[in-house]
Amino acid sequence: MAEKRSSNSQASLVTAAVEGLREEIFSFLKSAVDVNSHSRNPAGINRVGQMVVDLMPHCLEHRVVVDGKGVNHHIFSNRSDNDSPVALVGHLDTVFPPDSPFQNFSDLGDRFQGPGTADMKGGIAVLVFALRVLDDLGWLSDIPLRCMINGDEEIGSPHSEALIREMAKGAACGLVFECGGLKGEMVSARRGIRRYKLTVTGQARHAGVKGGPKASALVELSRIILALEDLNNAEAGVSVNVGRLFGGTATNIVPDYAEAYFETRFWDTEEEKQVVARIEEVAGEASTPGCSTELRCHHQRPAGRWVDGQDDLQALVSESADSLGQVISFEKRGGASDMNFLTDEGVPALDGLGPVGDRDHTRDEFIFKESLIDRTALTVLTLANFCTRPLPSI
Repeated sequence: MAEKRSSNSQASLVTAAVEGLREEIFSFLKSAVDVNSHSRNPAGINRVGQMVVDLMPHCLEHRVVVDGKGVNHHIFSNRSDNDSPVALVGHLDTVFPPDSPFQNFSDLGDRFQGPGTADMKGGIAVLVFALRVLDDLGWLSDIPLRCMINGDEEIGSPHSEALIREMAKGAACGLVFECGGLKGEMVSARRGIRRYKLTVTGQARHAGVKGGPKASALVELSRIILALEDLNNAEAGVSVNVGRLFGGTATNIVPDYAEAYFETRFWDTEEEKQVVARIEEVAGEASTPGCSTELRCHHQRPAGRWVDGQDDLQALVSESADSLGQVISFEKRGGASDMNFLTDEGVPALDGLGPVGDRDHTRDEFIFKESLIDRTALTVLTLANFCTRPLPSI
């Protein structure tokens, strides 16, 4: 840091600096939420991205990567690539399409409601204004960091995954800004995910024809679905869910085509290997004569696992929270995020640094207003403390 201070003095400076930006933070969030930035709406994503660029400290280097869908992914950094930086990650896109009735920001007293308030325009506000405060205090230039703000997380980060992995190379730790839990929880681990399409081909014929077994694609698919659901193992933390089915044309025709979409989730790579092997065994080959199957994994994220350095990172964040009088805890979450890519690169990471909220992906999505201020202060102090006390095991 440019000047050493006691932890209490530093916390007081941070609290006052964030408090001074309160109304600007709230105003930014309202403006961002009122712009639709569905994952398939590049214009909206890029508009919110420009709001972020306009607020970012000018001392940071800025690079834009435009993907094949016209979505801008933003990378900010300072200092050299040899500094073992902190990797900061957030996303601009939301799950609500432009024709959704849930489009606007609402101030409900102690809460803000609207699309992306929790997932994760609130987290973007925390990230951006934390960097603003660090710059205002003269501390930002001392903190090596890389920051990725992407626009395709809600659809699995198909274009930005490679950028996140590149950013993670050599990073000391990672912080991700999805919303915090209702009791202040942050996320220490996330389940990985694989999504599949299963196609079954049979042989059509008139349903009234007598004699012989039927090569029914739907019957074969039904057998496989039951076998897939039997792979659920709550004790091991492995889940399998068949979510969508299609097939058949009429009740008097033996169906010659059927398809299903399903997913599996898991906590670590060993569980992943085992469940993938069983899925391929169950669905890779038809048992009904005259039927065949085709299994394709069309999306995957590795498990957001515990890696070396995680204890030290949690201790650093906990100490920062204590200095600010905040209560936090750590939990595992079943949903995946871009945190998963960081830990897959061997980088200790925490998620859930965004404001405290709930009901994301629904029309009741909200955050608690004061948690925007609290989490911004916590992020500022954590980054400041990282500079003075780098993680010892990294």
